[in-house]
Amino acid sequence: MDVIADYWAQAQEQFPFLLSIGGNILAAALIFVLGLIVGRSLSKRMRRSRFGGSHLDATLRPVLASLVFYVILAMTLYAVLIKLGVPPAALVAVFGAAGLAIGLALRDTLSNIAAGVMLLILRPLKVGDFVDIGQSTLGTVEEIGLFTSTIRNVENVAVYLPNSLVWGNRVQNFGRHVNRKAIVDIGVGYDTDLKAARQLLLDLIGAHPGVIPFDESGTGAPTPPEVYVMGFGDSAINLSCRCWLPGDQWLQRMTDLRVAIKSALDDAGVEIPFPQRVVHMAKTPE
Repeated sequence: MDVIADYWAQAQEQFPFLLSIGGNILAAALIFVLGLIVGRSLSKRMRRSRFGGSHLDATLRPVLASLVFYVILAMTLYAVLIKLGVPPAALVAVFGAAGLAIGLALRDTLSNIAAGVMLLILRPLKVGDFVDIGQSTLGTVEEIGLFTSTIRNVENVAVYLPNSLVWGNRVQNFGRHVNRKAIVDIGVGYDTDLKAARQLLLDLIGAHPGVIPFDESGTGAPTPPEVYVMGFGDSAINLSCRCWLPGDQWLQRMTDLRVAIKSALDDAGVEIPFPQRVVHMAKTPE
């Protein structure tokens, strides 16, 4: 140990500048590594469902976690540069010039950040909503991040969309309301008794177990079941059946309703004609 101490004392006397620079570089590296560890640890902790309790919903957690990580990273870089001897005034100028250059080079990325902020403020969708964002993207929102949003489509494939694309498209949010209005269009033959067919469909829809019953007190469906004659088509008279269904298990409920309508019309002998065309052969004079 005495020999090592002697060597260290001699090195300090002969190479004070190199030892000082080396010590600063080592300290800066340790600060950088420690900042990364702390930033990643806090970011992962904030993404957990338990963090923040009921006061912080699942939509805000990923964005706040990303913001915390980048803020800690920026503070770490500032501390590293200070440790390496860069004057604070020069750092302000460097960060300002770098920010301007990055802003010009990453215009699309910054637009994604701005779009993500608007999504979080206005909340057209949130985690858990079943949405249609266009671009053939239909699925459940899994995450709204700082740059991208994640949609789990009906095929259980994760689709990552830039926030600017989500914000710039028409968003259909099927999970926002508990009940949805079902519209089933059907064509019947021209020889059908329309009054009897309408009454048959009204009675069927009103008694269907999946349909929300109308209640004038306001506790049930907002409107009673409806059946309208929409027009006279080339091959059929077009009817439109309308009622209210619970929003969950939508496809199954609509399937059950369509099957019930088809069975009732078949039992009543009401024809659902397929497209057809009548051709008259003109006779040419001999």
